[in-house]
Amino acid sequence: MGRRPQAGEQGQSLIQFALMITMFFAFAALAVDVGNLYAERRKMQNAADAGALAAARQLCLGKSTSEASDSARDYMLLNGVLADHIGGQDISIQGNRVEVRARETVDTWLTSVTSATFQTANVQASAKAVCGAATSACGLWPVAIDYAMWEGAKCGESLVIWNAENDDTEAACTIGGVVKDICSCYDCDLDDNGSDDFAVMTKLARGWMDFESTTDPVYTDLCKASGCGASELACRIENSYGGRVTLPACIPGLKGVKAGVKDEVDNRTGDTVQLPLYSAINCASDSNCSGTEAKTYYVTKFGCATVDGWRQKFELQPKAGMPKSYTKIKSKAILVTKDCGGSCMTFCGSASDTPAEPWELRAASLSQ
Repeated sequence: MGRRPQAGEQGQSLIQFALMITMFFAFAALAVDVGNLYAERRKMQNAADAGALAAARQLCLGKSTSEASDSARDYMLLNGVLADHIGGQDISIQGNRVEVRARETVDTWLTSVTSATFQTANVQASAKAVCGAATSACGLWPVAIDYAMWEGAKCGESLVIWNAENDDTEAACTIGGVVKDICSCYDCDLDDNGSDDFAVMTKLARGWMDFESTTDPVYTDLCKASGCGASELACRIENSYGGRVTLPACIPGLKGVKAGVKDEVDNRTGDTVQLPLYSAINCASDSNCSGTEAKTYYVTKFGCATVDGWRQKFELQPKAGMPKSYTKIKSKAILVTKDCGGSCMTFCGSASDTPAEPWELRAASLSQ
């Protein structure tokens, strides 16, 4: 027979059991607290991210600092931050940068094991966002413009995107053996006020993009054709490119253009479109394009323009004193206006810390 426990020993067992129960509840409460605090921390981080991005997007759309701050507050509330936890110091906007702090007070279980009331812990998270020049974008128009010529064009100036394949005239202007802007040889000052009324994007200054097909479930592309064909170009003029392009990018294309995009261009009249801007030709890239017109374009910026429509009959007269070899040029053309409104943005791109130029495509993204 085993020895029966004495009365004192039974008391010690009860004390040990009570201590073990207390420790068990303490560990359980600690586990609950850690899990709860971690979940609330993630919740606050999501709220801070959403608020910062919302404010940065408002800045990209040309809204005021007050409007951007209100948007940040709205998104923080939607993501679980209580109204009385959003103070004047929790949303800071300086120039094109936004910083947001989301915070809340959380009840803890661990202290309730030894206390009659719940104790609390402060949980907070912060996020920074920026509205800057887009470094990636989707929704691009399939027309790339030479960056130097784009930069030289005035804000609000009309750009004539030459359709050189529809005539036999080489859209070039040479003076003293040097290739010049075509308006150096032809009259682009129709109202005779001393300045050109438009800039001409000949095949020396623009390319028709052959964007690659994409199977990305987020950035979908409505245009499935490829190979630099007329149907691909027409589809992307009307719908824009659904895929995402990250700078710098080497994109294949053509100097010439297939005919038959008149209706697609006219359907976009009045729309703001996002244009790839290239700084060099013939970078390394696979291409579906072929023939002497096939090129590759090194895209380093994105610009914004308003579509003015299709010009079925566009003509240029040589300036007085030009050689007789310079005769009247006739062509079909797409007309757009360089948009410097400062509110053109992509909602599916990333941004640099550098503020965008007025003509430049903007994007909002989280930053460090």
